[in-house]
Amino acid sequence: MLDLLTADDVLSHVMMLADTNDLLYLLVEGDTDCSVIDPHLDMTLCDTLPGGGKTVVLGAIRMAREEGFNRLAAVIDLDWVDLLYPKDEEEGVFYTDYYDIDATVFFQEQNVLRVAGSFANRSQLRSHIANCPHSTLHELVTHIAFPVGALRFTSEKHRLQLNLRDFPISVTLNDSGTGIDFDRLLDVSLRRSGKELESKEEVVRLYRQERAAMSEIERYCSGHDLLSALATILHRKCGSKASSDAIARAVRGAFSCSDVKESSLFSAIKKWGESHGRELLTCL
Repeated sequence: MLDLLTADDVLSHVMMLADTNDLLYLLVEGDTDCSVIDPHLDMTLCDTLPGGGKTVVLGAIRMAREEGFNRLAAVIDLDWVDLLYPKDEEEGVFYTDYYDIDATVFFQEQNVLRVAGSFANRSQLRSHIANCPHSTLHELVTHIAFPVGALRFTSEKHRLQLNLRDFPISVTLNDSGTGIDFDRLLDVSLRRSGKELESKEEVVRLYRQERAAMSEIERYCSGHDLLSALATILHRKCGSKASSDAIARAVRGAFSCSDVKESSLFSAIKKWGESHGRELLTCL
């Protein structure tokens, strides 16, 4: 139902709630964001509400400012901000540290290690890492997710209209479980997008052009791709029986107070609360 809401619908809902209390409200893009933020938020002072996407959330914030309502702020995905698009400087708009909230959680490496230790067979995990070109599970998973993210960036920049949403990492992992089969990645992407395979050569050219300019590969990885890659590796190579959803939930749940203190997103939320005379975070 969230995808049917307009900015006006969302703001009307917030204003109706705000009439019954004096809480601050954080508008987020979806339920996943709430599941990461809520455990670290003093819910007697502030609540989170999913808005159904970046466009709607930003629209609701702008309308709130026009109406003089300042008890509402927003958390939105970083996506391609500062890479393809300028940052929205709207007051009370806070960005995730990485591509989205799941990427922000994933790039606290200890979270991944804790979850892997819970779900994987220890011997199989150690053996797989010892026989792959990357020194840690975290590094391996990042390098698996990166080509998908780089292709997504290339598609967005050059308007290729490739369908890379909720991409099935599992069908493009190479047989050794040490990386992506790039030809398979391209073929699957083109088929999902209804594109002719004859266009592959041009897509490859543009991809290589963009890839050559990329340095910080973490910046291009979406949370879905990272957590999907992690679940696939743990299942296929490390003895895990857990579903992708269970592993994703576990990684989000592993986000700790020490992670909060290192996060620019949570620092921004903290400062916003202080501007209203409130200590919003429970991790001090």
